[in-house]
Amino acid sequence: MKKTFVDVLLELPVDATLSSFLASHGLPVADDFDWEDTPRTSQALVEAVRAWPDVAARDRLIGNLMASIQLADPAGKQAIFQAAAGDGAALLGLVACRSDTHRSFWLYANHPALFERACEFDYLERHGSQAQQHDLGVKRRPNTSDAALAALRQAISAFYQRELQCGDGSVAYLVERSPGVFLLTVHVKDLAMLRLEFEGAHLTRRIGNPNIHMVLEYAVATGVVRTLVRGGAKYHQMLVDAFAEHLLGIKVEAHRIKPPTLDLSVLRLGFDVPQAVADGFMALQVKSVSVLSPSTALKLDCTAMASSEQRCVTELLREEFPGEDPLARGWLITSARINLYYPPEPGKARSKVITVEVTRRGRLNLHKFDAALQAQLEGYLVSLGILQPGQTLNAQEAPPEADTASPQPIYED
Repeated sequence: MKKTFVDVLLELPVDATLSSFLASHGLPVADDFDWEDTPRTSQALVEAVRAWPDVAARDRLIGNLMASIQLADPAGKQAIFQAAAGDGAALLGLVACRSDTHRSFWLYANHPALFERACEFDYLERHGSQAQQHDLGVKRRPNTSDAALAALRQAISAFYQRELQCGDGSVAYLVERSPGVFLLTVHVKDLAMLRLEFEGAHLTRRIGNPNIHMVLEYAVATGVVRTLVRGGAKYHQMLVDAFAEHLLGIKVEAHRIKPPTLDLSVLRLGFDVPQAVADGFMALQVKSVSVLSPSTALKLDCTAMASSEQRCVTELLREEFPGEDPLARGWLITSARINLYYPPEPGKARSKVITVEVTRRGRLNLHKFDAALQAQLEGYLVSLGILQPGQTLNAQEAPPEADTASPQPIYED
């Protein structure tokens, strides 16, 4: 559910960061306002915003407050810590935050540049399923100079002026997202639009230029790029060509990589991995599956409910549809969600759950786990034959050896 500024103010702790943020926007409060961190103080701040007669100033405050929580979820948290990895002071501050909302707001208020970088990381991950992947065949560190970026912007602007009669303005950033992995972000000025908007309490028509946003991620170890840009293959190719020519210093004939298809049919029998039990998981469950009829005219999404007591959804299908189980009638498993349950910790009733999400098109969520757990879960998928030994999961990893079963990396979003 979408949060309002009231939800945000009631959730954030009343601390120096919040008081400084509100003061910078000019929120009027009494000189003797009690800034104690209590629900009563938070409610008083909400009432102060509601009663603020300066509509334009109030809107600026609310706008910034809402923008500050756009990374307030687990995916945003991952992007935040990745962006702040090289800043010890920022990391210490983030660790002390109480919640995802607090963490996102704290970074927005105290380290706006890191917040913007985290937003770029988050944008690629959230829209990764729309990205294209190309093998450039070149493994070298990109040129990060201003001159190289200016040449790249000029090439991209020329493309948009030629194709869409826009692009007379552009901005580009290149950062090393992790060792050997670079993220290029480009913003291009789109055609002018007349918008009907409220400015303060007045409805006005205003001319503005939307932003055309595109990103490219390049891994030096593999020479592979992921591109995310509005438009078809021509636009992806344009971005790849501009990056290669101006930042890698070479013209390439990029080879598009399509993710391989994964065979999930083994999950018809559940998630039977003895090694997982030996590793400490007390229960393994195929929590849900999507199955497609042989004619492709019908798709079913099936989920085991909590009352199933961690039984696999595949087992329930056999039980509920005796003789007509779609999995036994040739229906194709197109995606699955697998739960692995740890025993409850002492004093707790609920088990910690690790959830693996996998699709037939090669999408996996293992990047959400640390390296050790990711390798462990990959091993389980290999033991079932869903992954091949040596298959990589994303563009950042080293390519498989030449004699392994799959010469292509799997794209993961």
